[in-house]
Amino acid sequence: MAEKYKKILIVNTFGIGDVLFSTPLVRALKQNMPQARIDFVCNKRCRDIFVNNADIDNTILFEKDEFRSVFKKSKMLFMKKLIHFAKTLRKEKYDLAIDLSLGYQISLFLKLIGIKKRIGFNYRKRGRFLTSKVNISGFQKKHAAEYYLDVIKLIDIYEIKDKEFELRMTQSMEDWASGFLKERGLEGKILVGIAPGGGKSWGVNAIYRRWAPQNFTRVAEELCKHDHSIFFICFGSQEERNLCDSIVGRLGAKAINLCGSLSLLKTTALLKQCKLLLCNDGGLLHLAVSQDTRTVSIFGPVDEKVYGPYPASEKHVAIKAQDLKCRPCYRNFKHKICGDHKCLKRIDSDVVLDAAIRVLKS
Repeated sequence: MAEKYKKILIVNTFGIGDVLFSTPLVRALKQNMPQARIDFVCNKRCRDIFVNNADIDNTILFEKDEFRSVFKKSKMLFMKKLIHFAKTLRKEKYDLAIDLSLGYQISLFLKLIGIKKRIGFNYRKRGRFLTSKVNISGFQKKHAAEYYLDVIKLIDIYEIKDKEFELRMTQSMEDWASGFLKERGLEGKILVGIAPGGGKSWGVNAIYRRWAPQNFTRVAEELCKHDHSIFFICFGSQEERNLCDSIVGRLGAKAINLCGSLSLLKTTALLKQCKLLLCNDGGLLHLAVSQDTRTVSIFGPVDEKVYGPYPASEKHVAIKAQDLKCRPCYRNFKHKICGDHKCLKRIDSDVVLDAAIRVLKS
């Protein structure tokens, strides 16, 4: 029998993929405690993941970079901002907090604002302010979403009926996507998404997650030979626009570059219209998975067993370099920087092409 709580606060301030990984946990909480109020603390770029999620009552924004910026300018202003945030949460009188941050600062903050039951991860002894914890040295051998689900075992929730990621589309958003395609004469086309970037969570080190844009271009050109009705939509952030420009420049009228021009929800609505997404590992991959869009993804330093498509399905193919002992080198939330990128350079575009053709046919 699961313990019952009336007001629950979940904290996950990581990127799009990580927040999507926590949606099975949210669903399981609501199924076991349907009367509970559930609020979620996340950053701005993840907020729209929950805008149509009936299991979440309120999303609360927390931008670590904003707090750090204020701290550098004025410690007094920082304290005022922190106290205001603390008062906002304290008045809700949460009786359970689920801290997925992996650090000690959030759980200390949750303790100071009076939340008596605090559960989460004890990573490198950082869970000392939690009342119950899952001891981990990192995420290994199983998917990150499974680790998140391990946390709610601490409140006796063991049976998980549905493990799919959740990002619900409204009819109005689906209508927008249909109208967008109609305006551009793309009705009836086989839409294939391309996401050659690595997302924002790795910052300047995103290059270590990127298969070369010319490889994506070659796969796209060969796919066009198999079916002339294929049209490509390039997705990504504004910072990744140049990557997609090089691809669209080669594909010409067969492609469009939408990097930096769409909201998260509009991006997701168009991904839902795609038959396939070709991508590196990152948030866009998991947005596509949440819409049941087929994917072929490239994994370099990151372990596809931990951060790949979930749950495992024939609709999703994660491709990695074979017989390379140094990968995955992203372990225990740390990345070993290297100079040769063998884990990406050894991935043959023919292997990716074959996987794309197979997934499209399926």
